[in-house]
Parts: sequence; C-alpha cells; structure tokens
Amino acid sequence: MSAAKLEKKIWNLEQRLREEFRVELSRALALCAAKVQHLETEVLLLKGEKPSSSPARDGVAVDVSKDGIARLPGNALGEADVVPVARMAWPESTEAQQEGFVAKDECVDWVPLEPVAFLESTWNLVLVLGFTDAGWLDIIISCLLLVASAGLQIAFSLILLSPDFLGEPFSTHITSAERWRAGVAHDYRHMDLAETSLVSRVCNKDESLIVSWKCLIDHWQKGKHFVLPFDVTARDGQATLLDQIDAFLGIIQPLDMSLGILLCMLCILLWCLYLCNEFQAIGLSLEAILQVPRRAYTSFDHGRFETMSYWRFASYCLARLTRGVIAGFLLYAGILWLGNTTSITDLMLNAVALGAVLDVDEMFFAALMPKKIQIKIQDLEAIKINYTRRRSQLEAFLLLLIMSGLMLWPWFYLVEPLGNHMLEVKRTLCGGQQDFVVGINSNQFLTVGRETVQYTSNRNASLIELAVRDLAFGDSGSSRYILMPEETSAFDSKLTEPMSAAAASILACDDFDLYYLEGQAPPANYAPYWWNTAPGLGFSEQSTCAEMKLRYQELATVLDTLNCTDAPADSPAWQLFWDQYPISISSAMGVTNQTQKDGLRAFAEAMKSAGCASLAGPDEYEELTQIRFCDGHATLWSPLSVLCPKTCCNDADSTYCPSSCACVDKDEDRYTANKGQQM
Repeated sequence: MSAAKLEKKIWNLEQRLREEFRVELSRALALCAAKVQHLETEVLLLKGEKPSSSPARDGVAVDVSKDGIARLPGNALGEADVVPVARMAWPESTEAQQEGFVAKDECVDWVPLEPVAFLESTWNLVLVLGFTDAGWLDIIISCLLLVASAGLQIAFSLILLSPDFLGEPFSTHITSAERWRAGVAHDYRHMDLAETSLVSRVCNKDESLIVSWKCLIDHWQKGKHFVLPFDVTARDGQATLLDQIDAFLGIIQPLDMSLGILLCMLCILLWCLYLCNEFQAIGLSLEAILQVPRRAYTSFDHGRFETMSYWRFASYCLARLTRGVIAGFLLYAGILWLGNTTSITDLMLNAVALGAVLDVDEMFFAALMPKKIQIKIQDLEAIKINYTRRRSQLEAFLLLLIMSGLMLWPWFYLVEPLGNHMLEVKRTLCGGQQDFVVGINSNQFLTVGRETVQYTSNRNASLIELAVRDLAFGDSGSSRYILMPEETSAFDSKLTEPMSAAAASILACDDFDLYYLEGQAPPANYAPYWWNTAPGLGFSEQSTCAEMKLRYQELATVLDTLNCTDAPADSPAWQLFWDQYPISISSAMGVTNQTQKDGLRAFAEAMKSAGCASLAGPDEYEELTQIRFCDGHATLWSPLSVLCPKTCCNDADSTYCPSSCACVDKDEDRYTANKGQQM
C-alpha cells in the first residue's frame, strides 16, 4: 500500500472515531444533564427559590470554559414566591429516557476529505529547506541533486524528441524496397547454387540465405568491383526487415487483430496511464499547497505548515510546473517512440524504460539524498482537500476524455499508418513475379533475362550444393563429387573445359564394375565424373538403377544414332589428344632420350595435320606400345574410334563404334564384346 493510501485510510478512520465518540458521549451525558437539572430544580423549590424559566435542552455542551469549570444547563435567577408541588422523580425506565432524547447520529453530515501526501522526491526539497537542521554540505548536495534530476529528465526528453533517436519514418522503406526490388533482388549474380533468385529466397525466408546487405557492404568496403544499387549503409537487411514486418502484422486469433498493432496500443496506453497519474499528482499537490495560508514568513512545526511564505510558495509552484512540462515532453516523446517501434520484442522494453526515466527523481532521492533531508521530507504531513461527489464525477469524466484523446491520436497518426506502410513495403518486396533474374549485355546495351527455379523448402540439393556438403562435412576429407586439379592454375580451365577435351585427357578406360560392384576404390580422376552423373541429370542421392534406366536407354539411342564420320583434323578433341600424346607416352614408357622425345613431338604434329586418315596407314599402331590407336590403351589413352569411327570401324573387333558403321552388328553389345577390354 502506498503512503498516500495509508495516510488517507488513517485520516478517515480518525474522523469516524471522533464523530462516533462525540455522538456516544452526547447521548450518555444528555440523560445525566437532564437528571441534574431536575434535581437542581427540586433543590431550589425546597429552598423556596424560583427556578430558571429556561426550557430544558435536548443536548448538553461538553465544552470546558477557560477556568476549567464545566457549565451545565440551567441557573438560579432568584428566590421562588411559592413552593410548588413536588413532582415525581425522573423515570428510570428506558422508554421514558428515549422520549426526552432522540439520537442525531443518522443526520450527521459526512464530508470526505482527500489527504494529499508529499511524495519522496527531490522536487519537495524546496518545502523543507531551512527546517532540516542539516549541515551546509548536505544542503549543497541536495540542491545539486535537485538540479541534476531535473536536468537528466530534460536531457532524456530532448534526446527522445531528436530525429536521430526517433529515426526516419517507416514510409522511407518503401522507396528503399522499390530500389532493392528493381536492383539486387533480380540480379543474376545473386542466384544461389540451386538457381533460385534472391527475392524468392528472401520472401520465402530461406534459412540458408547468406547474401545480405551486410555482405554487400563488406565486399564493397574491401574494394570489390561492383556498384551498390543504393545506400545500403543506412538500411537493415531486407530479410530482417521482412521478418519484423511479418512478426508485427501477425494475426491473433480469435481477435482477428494484428499482434504488433495491439501490443503497440497497449504499451501506449500503459505509458499514458503513467503520465496521467503524474499529472494528477501534480495538480493535487498544487491544490493542497493552496490550503496553507500565505504570510511573509513560513511557520513549520512537526511536519505541518501553519503558514507559508510567498517565496517558498512560488518556488514550489515553479518546481511542480517544471515537473509538469517535463512530463508533457516525456508523454509526447514516449508516444512517438512507441508508435515508431517496429519490433514487437522491443515494445515492452521501451515502455518499461520510459517509466524508469519518469522515476529518476525518486531514484535520486532514495539513493543519494542526505539522510537528514530525507527524514524531513518523509515527515511532511499530508494536507486534506475536500472531495465532493460533483468534483469526483467531473474529474472522472475529464480523465476519460483525456485518455480517449491520447489513444485516438497515436492510432490515427502513428499506429494505423505504420501498419499500412508495412503492408506496402512487403508488397513491394515480395509482390508479383519472383522467379526470374536479369543481366546487362554491356556490348549491346541489352537487358537479358531468364527464369529461375521456384523456391521450395524441401527441394533436392543441387549438384554444387551436394558436392560442397560432401567435402565440407565428410569424414574422409575429400569429395567424390569434386574434381580437384593438382595445379591451382588449372581451376579456371577446368570450369570451361568441354566434355570432348575431358574425354581425350583421361587416357585410361577402366572397368567401372571393379569400383562400384566389387568395392575397389576408384581413381581420383574418374570418381567425380561417375558420381556427378545422377545429380547432374536431376536424380537424388537415393535414386536407384531402375529410376535411371530410362536415361540410359536415351543415351544408348543417341550413341547408336551417331553418324559414321570422322572428326576433322582441326577439331579441338583431335588437336588436344595429340598435344598431350608426347608428354603422356614419354612419362608412361620412361623415355629419357631427347632425340626420341623430339621424334614423338614431330610424329604428333604430323598426325594433327593428317587427321583420322593417317590411322589407316603405317601410323595405325603406336610405335612404343605396338597397340592400335583405334583400340586404345588400357591405361594411357581412350580408343580413337570415338573420334574416327569411319576409319577405325572397318574391323569387327574395333570397339566404341556407332551402329551406323556397317561393319559392326547393330545388336552386338559393344560394351561387353571384348570381356578382357577394360572400359
């Protein structure tokens, strides 16, 4: 229970006890006074004196005169002429007693009084200065605390009202969203490995999203050669902004109302209640101090003001008005701050923080105020003010009007426009078509676009994602899906290398059954091609042979329908094979003689110029191994019948010949014809 409420209850109890005691005392003394008056009359008559002619009074005054003698009703005015007949004694029955006395306690008027207590605050220092019996150091410290608490609250008010603290209106995000959507959102450079556009990932809240404005700023600051679409240093990431909008506009069932809007209005209501209580306290304290008579000097005794000087009265009124102005600034700034808060997790924290700012003077008083002055302020006696029924109703009506106005203004001016702006920003960020990207052809000044894959949270991992996960989180430290060149300089060439060049560069044709059926470890140059085949065709890691059978039949059909024509001499695959031939064969056969190496290079140059026709003549066999070029070597080169089917497929034993070459039976299984030949 607060000090004000306790003081009020004690005061009311004291007033009721006083009134009840007065009524009961009057009732008890009335009977005694009547009996005494009757006895006095009897005595006077017996003495022959004339009794008083004043009528008997219903009540009795219990006041005491200055000489300390209680004055009873009735008095002797002179001697009686005759002795009257004696009357009966005063009846002792209860009924007779009640006939001459009627209780008046039901008619006692009760006027409620409201005690206004002086709270424990630095603002009440002006009331007790000069009556604290404190030292000069305590007085200086207390005055400094008063100035510091007032200055701190004023500083908070100015900071809350500053544009830097309140920030830009949320409506500015609409322009930023338009620039983002027209710039980075559909930039082909920000597609992920699954070929999904950035805007689709942002709007679908992709948890693996790593392309954010912070990343762009970091790259830009490190000197990357691209131009930021707009000033992203003043913007949060669009993904974070979209999360805040979705959380703020979330619907609460069954109220069918936005969570953020409801919470925002409740926090503003809480803040308005804080300030209305403060304004009411300021008004009551000013009204209470007006009850104290003003004189040239202040009379102060045991916490009670008998009189107050004009200077002290003006100082206290000025302090309370200053407190009211500060509270008004805090009310306005707090409503603006809460109305512009877009994070629902920050709304309650901001409301509580504002309440702490309002209680700064009480904190200063409790923590730093000298004890002598603290005790004197705590001893201030509450001043009672009259609180009639009419005033109570009028005050309640005015408070209702004020609270209604304080709630309607932020709703129409802040909260509802904020919700509309959020909807507009979300519509700009994620509305319309999302699954496409564009780029600029700088040579033709032409915008080129393509469709992207629609985002799905349970989509299969792309080929690159699969390879990265296998290497990043695999136990072996290597990846089955990634081809790692021995030289880092070969990375760029491998990115653009055609399949024909890769086939010519891999000289060994091994039997894959040894690796994938009999469990032998495949060589590093073969494994990536094998493991990338199924994911590259769109199959998942768990795909079976039955699911991929259709694709095998399609590839076999393509192989069978190849034309029986030789590759031209200037084809990249033919040129690449003979460029690598001297080095490969020298290393494999251990050729160290320079003359022999020069002869191999001259032979390769001649074959590059002669083309496939040279394989039908004296150069049909390789000089060092004495194996036909068309048949291929098990570990050094693939059969050249792939490049020269017309020349090489005149023999039924030649392998890798398309069915269009008449020398080979169309139904023959070319892949198992020579069981000893390794594929």
